Amino acid sequence: MLGKTKDGAAYRVAVDLDGKPPVELWVSDALLSSEYGRDARVSHTEAYEWIAANQHALVDAARVLANGKTPRAPYDGLALAEES
Repeated sequence: MLGKTKDGAAYRVAVDLDGKPPVELWVSDALLSSEYGRDARVSHTEAYEWIAANQHALVDAARVLANGKTPRAPYDGLALAEES
């Protein structure tokens, strides 16, 4: 976990992909809220728990994104960090 994005709309997660340098994956508050079945934002604790419980799926989704494709739902709401 790397904290939240500057705008606070997503959690930043470092993901190791096949021995390459880690990529930064953004897990949006919207995705987390939908996974918890509510419109309101989830707590930091709930976010961390969901990310930990879904870490393998997040790595798979990051791999798909790194290859320029879109992961399957619900992970289609993820994004790789934008280049600055």
